[in-house]
Amino acid sequence: MFLRRGILYVAGAVVLIAPPAAWLISSLATNPPRRVFAPVELRANTAERGAAPLMDLVERDPAAVVRMGIERYDREIREYRCVLLKQERLAGGLTPVQEVEVRFRQSPQTVYMLWRTNADQAKRALFIDDGRNVDQEGHKLARVEPAGAIVRLLVKDVYMPIDGPEARKASRRTINECGFRSTFDLLERYNAVAAEHGVLDFKYAGIGVVDGRPTYVIVRTLPRGGDGDLYPDARMVLHLDQEWLLPVAVYSYADHEEKELLGSYVFTKVELNPGFGEDAFGF
Repeated sequence: MFLRRGILYVAGAVVLIAPPAAWLISSLATNPPRRVFAPVELRANTAERGAAPLMDLVERDPAAVVRMGIERYDREIREYRCVLLKQERLAGGLTPVQEVEVRFRQSPQTVYMLWRTNADQAKRALFIDDGRNVDQEGHKLARVEPAGAIVRLLVKDVYMPIDGPEARKASRRTINECGFRSTFDLLERYNAVAAEHGVLDFKYAGIGVVDGRPTYVIVRTLPRGGDGDLYPDARMVLHLDQEWLLPVAVYSYADHEEKELLGSYVFTKVELNPGFGEDAFGF
């Protein structure tokens, strides 16, 4: 019922709001770029080494600690809520930082995003990977409420492909790539490609703090990357929470000197397994 109604909305409103309504997590920004305001710090490794139980292992083999994080996530995490601070470089330049409340359920994968600040084209978006929200060609769809007040007078919400060309133009990541497990998946995927080509440089870089919680900082350096290249970035800085072993901050750069930011994804106010009711994903 929802799917049929949503597709009818798309047909009626495509001239007015497509492609901007393609889930449009980070469409072209009209506001001036802002620096990431997440409470993220990088501390000197020697000055504050501390006595974290995994310190020796992460220094020797950070990939092993990442695998431990994946195993722990799969074993223990069913759902979570957090506030995502996101900034990306798109065709129009660096977007302002967006503050997005994220509610996530692992099975079936359900992602609900509600914009708190700097909403551009989308006010909220919902993706449920249950096999039902697909179009006639089998493309997965997300339900999107446009951000513009005038547009919302004409159409309440639409269903749009999450991985179509317009969605890719609007964000470096699609809605089903949002979250801890998907971040792990992307990390492992490109690490495997780089390792196969003999160019993977994946090293522990020190201790950090994200949202007041200590992290292990791991840096990946690859051949200079960017759109259209084999790798998504040339340098990636990953903050792995020391207790949860979750990727609570990821920074991607187009250069080894970290001068050109491609995307930053910082997860704050994280609540693990909060016990959602079904109304938590109501649209």
